[in-house]
Amino acid sequence: MPPLVLSVLALLPIAVVALFLVALRWPAARAMPLSYLSAAVLALAVWKTPPVQVAAATVNGLIIAATLIFIIFGAILLLNTLQESGGLGAIRRGFVDISPDRRVQVIII
Repeated sequence: MPPLVLSVLALLPIAVVALFLVALRWPAARAMPLSYLSAAVLALAVWKTPPVQVAAATVNGLIIAATLIFIIFGAILLLNTLQESGGLGAIRRGFVDISPDRRVQVIII
């Protein structure tokens, strides 16, 4: 198969996402599984990737996604805890006590 055709086929999952998210305004929960399916079908049919390798890549992607979700959930939980306990105000006052100049505060962060 010519390299140009392979390049266009490699862009197909990204084009599927663009079509469903931007053009059709579908939610990501519906668009992303279709993009995954297009990538998996291309890997199996065009590039002749063994099904075990596609399954392993899928599991790896799910583990990475779960890790990111745990990190984001923890950050949101910490932010909400700081807001409810007044800790965010204490941090803000601490920065103002160091220097009232916003530029210095940004450099410290």
